[in-house]
Amino acid sequence: MPVRVGLQYIEQWKDSMENAVRKYEDEAAPCDQIVFYGPSYYTRWSEEWGHTPLRRVLLGKSGAECCLNRGFGSSCPEHQLYYYHRMIRPLAPRVLVYGSWGNSEAFGYSNEEAFELAQRVVMYALTDFPKLRVYISGAIATRGMDENKLARRMEYNEMLRKFAEETPRCTYFDPLSYAPLNADDIFIEDGVHYNQKGYDIFKDYYMQILKDELALY
Repeated sequence: MPVRVGLQYIEQWKDSMENAVRKYEDEAAPCDQIVFYGPSYYTRWSEEWGHTPLRRVLLGKSGAECCLNRGFGSSCPEHQLYYYHRMIRPLAPRVLVYGSWGNSEAFGYSNEEAFELAQRVVMYALTDFPKLRVYISGAIATRGMDENKLARRMEYNEMLRKFAEETPRCTYFDPLSYAPLNADDIFIEDGVHYNQKGYDIFKDYYMQILKDELALY
């Protein structure tokens, strides 16, 4: 499978993957956390984009901060695989929350190719950390999806669901099936990224998905 996108710099979007990764590397971060890894719907869950950060709202049962955000905008599974050894491995996470949907289509990857890359990310993590649990997110909704877009996302989600079902220590969840995340008023003007209301709903959703993990902190 050929690489179809710049791994360190995306010319078409004037976006530097390398700078985003280095910024995370410069931060002091604890190990044994719940780490979120994926594209911009995680990246923007931060003060930099005007939202209450993921780390401050997804708290453990004790009230402890226990989640780390390692989303990097514009990324697709090709980038997520390439940077895994720098973004995830040094953190030795207890739990990995992995959202692979986003940007692959724009870079010319088919669902099958994106899935192949995404499952490698998961398998590398499971191999590196024998006690790790991985929560695999299906594709998310965007405003104004037509039937073709929805069908492609559902097709990709089914691949992920089957993979999680067959892979120990993996749990699949489907944001498309969570009605509050399909509302039109939770997005900013571009119809793709969440506003604060959207992230408030995202928080409530993840509190449900990760309740057993959050109870351990």
